[in-house]
Amino acid sequence: MNNQSLQSELKSDLDCFLAQQLEKYPRKDLLKIDLHCHDCNSDEPDELIGRILNVPETWIPTQRVVEELELNGCEAITITNHNNARSCYALRDKGADVLTAAEFSCMVPDFNIGIHVLAYGFTPEHEKRLDKLRRNVYAFQEYTCANDIPTIWAHPLYHYAADRMPPMEFFERMLLIFERFEMLNGQRDTWQNMLVKEWIGGVTPEMIQQLAAKYSIDPAMYCRNPYRKALSGGSDSHAGFFAGLTATYLYIPNLAERLKITSRSQLALEAIRKSDMIPCGSHQNSEKLTIAFLDYVCQIALNYRDPGLLRILLHKGKNGDKAIALFASNAFAEMQRHKVTMSFVEIFHNCLLGKSPSMLKKFVVSSSYKPVFEDVVKMAKEHQSGTGIIAEEYYRSIYSINSHLNELLFSRLAKKIAKTKWAKQADAPNIERLIAQVELPSCIRAYTEMRGKGNSGINLEEFLDGLSFPFLASSLLLSAHFTSARVLFNTRPFLKEFSVRLGKYRHSERALWLTDTFEDRNGVSTALQAMLREIKRRNLPVDLLVCSNTLEADDHLIVLKPVCEFQIPFYADQPVRVPNFVELHNLFHEREYDRVICSTEGIMGAMGLYLKHAYSVAASFFIHTDWVMFCRKTLNFDAHNLNRIRRILRSYYGAFDRVFVLNSDQRKWLTGREMNFDESRVCLTAHWADAIFSPVSASKKEAFGINNSQPVMLYVGRVSKEKGVMELPRIFKGVKKLHPNIALAVVGHGPALDELKTELPDAIYLNWVQHEQLPAIYSAANVLVFPSKFDTFSCTVLESLSCGLPVVAYNTKGPKDIIDDGVCGYLANTVEQMIERVAAAILANSSVQIQMRKAAVARAANYDVDKIVEQFMGDVGLNG
Repeated sequence: MNNQSLQSELKSDLDCFLAQQLEKYPRKDLLKIDLHCHDCNSDEPDELIGRILNVPETWIPTQRVVEELELNGCEAITITNHNNARSCYALRDKGADVLTAAEFSCMVPDFNIGIHVLAYGFTPEHEKRLDKLRRNVYAFQEYTCANDIPTIWAHPLYHYAADRMPPMEFFERMLLIFERFEMLNGQRDTWQNMLVKEWIGGVTPEMIQQLAAKYSIDPAMYCRNPYRKALSGGSDSHAGFFAGLTATYLYIPNLAERLKITSRSQLALEAIRKSDMIPCGSHQNSEKLTIAFLDYVCQIALNYRDPGLLRILLHKGKNGDKAIALFASNAFAEMQRHKVTMSFVEIFHNCLLGKSPSMLKKFVVSSSYKPVFEDVVKMAKEHQSGTGIIAEEYYRSIYSINSHLNELLFSRLAKKIAKTKWAKQADAPNIERLIAQVELPSCIRAYTEMRGKGNSGINLEEFLDGLSFPFLASSLLLSAHFTSARVLFNTRPFLKEFSVRLGKYRHSERALWLTDTFEDRNGVSTALQAMLREIKRRNLPVDLLVCSNTLEADDHLIVLKPVCEFQIPFYADQPVRVPNFVELHNLFHEREYDRVICSTEGIMGAMGLYLKHAYSVAASFFIHTDWVMFCRKTLNFDAHNLNRIRRILRSYYGAFDRVFVLNSDQRKWLTGREMNFDESRVCLTAHWADAIFSPVSASKKEAFGINNSQPVMLYVGRVSKEKGVMELPRIFKGVKKLHPNIALAVVGHGPALDELKTELPDAIYLNWVQHEQLPAIYSAANVLVFPSKFDTFSCTVLESLSCGLPVVAYNTKGPKDIIDDGVCGYLANTVEQMIERVAAAILANSSVQIQMRKAAVARAANYDVDKIVEQFMGDVGLNG
């Protein structure tokens, strides 16, 4: 399936279906009603976090919802608040013609799953009984059937099950006790809605009879007409401004005449009872829900009251839920302290409701925020225009606002970082001391109240000046995107299974591979470039995504322009590039990915976890770097802080569904006592050498500028301390004592290059060379010396062997898995052994050297690209 083909199919099929539905009845006899909408009397949310924080689902007044319903063409009015009809009764008391209704939270006892049931036309006495019966949906449905109270199962594929997906038996049973199903829900995406349509559309009387016999359930106890299944539509709007955009047309024969003697609410109830209804609305992804959640967050910020620490701690729920609630409580409290942010929130909320800000507001807005203000005002004007496409226009404005805020935030952040005294590596703070002092105060406000200069040398209050508003506003926008995706796709595994069973609307299986580095001069980039070539060659369902100002997008390579780029002092060779998070969020959905792979622990690694939880997808992490060794060798961490790093890594890698490692030592470490990963979650993989790496006829004169008779020991790779390059002077001097004519060639560059040149001035330095030049360099040398204890694999070792060049390396991690000791190279445990083995390789007679070169080529051939890629794709679940 090509990118976006599922969304195209869904939109086309929905448009066709809705058009066909309209042809069923004469338009003049159709009455439009939104059978699912909410106002401020939906005061107890189903979501646990909302209940812990003691916030209602919305603060929107009843009259505001009625106005929106009428504005969007609804001819009959109802409001379906959670577990109560207070708004309907209040409107009726004021003389309004309203259909009494509510959305009841019911339990399916034999599955311990919560569902929502819409009920219509009941009395206050009925409501009391329904409220008691809703703890057992079978008793609830039996009562409504007996009392001619029509019901609709709301958003059938969105349910409330604790940490599990319901079995198909659950849906088969519900099919027997419901005759009406909400097919078009304005807060669900078209995929979920169309799966409902396909499922219900395939139900036959014979199927109902078979299921009734299978489960010993008499559907006539719960349905007036158990063999006729009807579909409805409702906006499910909690924000007000989408009310009526998704709705239901009720068929009432001779409507005009009947309206003369019968109320609209009575006619609507009559049509619902007969199931004479068709849904109406349009295609949607997550835009409506994102906007709704964004407005909901604004409402909470404007109305929030501290629920109290005891309520949070003693409320039902898991510790993780309570931690999120505590964080959210502090976040809203902090937001309310910030006047600029609260002013923005109030203007934003009012504009969503169609209320334009005063001209005075426009004049007092600073020039930096003018573009944001103008985008907000556009939303109010769009609402006032009444075009009916406010979701699309609102979202365009929101995306533009987010882009402006990101540019503002990160441009200011980059300037502030540049001004700090440790922006230069020479002035960098002691990273180990900073790690050692990391503690999290229980009161988040404490972070913003830190004054003066701490050990980092930064005046925090001064540093944060100018960042608070764009950061808080950007966070608000991103959190709305996250929450909407999380709500829409929390049942993704079930929806995928459901689509397979239906044989329709199957989601594509495609991975997005995130990396912070691709064009940079390091081993991770080299390995990923090789992987991309194989992905292209095989047209695998994988796309790589990188953030860059210089790269161009290509087949299977997505390039996002960074909103900011800066360097950190302890890893200056690798820039930190920050993407537009909302752009990446949307791209994941638009291109229909269903899993994510990450290769770096930076920004993209964090985004990988964000996508995993937002879209409920599997996430894998490919470990390229041994950070414990890096901290030990490069940052000089002591044992205590190395344990801190290990615990951080255990938590970080543990957040992924599986991790890929490149050597057996690392697999043992992850599955051992220190990290305690389940063996099934740790997959062993490997790199391979490109086809260009093979023995070639090469001249030392051309490769190194020396006599062809002079032996050469070679180092290729990043010139940094964690690579062990500062051992090269000692190794070279030791070998030189045994073979005075030996030459050392260093290929590569890095932060330790100047120091190495000082210690080893008589080596040959070739700096960084093009990939295509390396085979000749390997072929011209006599032995590769690889003093790194840091590498998890070492493509350099494999490339060297592929070119017939024996390797001497330490008996650790990647190299020891690759090198057959004494056959195609040598493994050493100490510097002294390294010297001995390099000398042995050079001083060996010609027949031994020839044999070892042949063995090197044979060993490298075991790393077959076809087998490695096939195994990797199988481990990520893409080998079907």
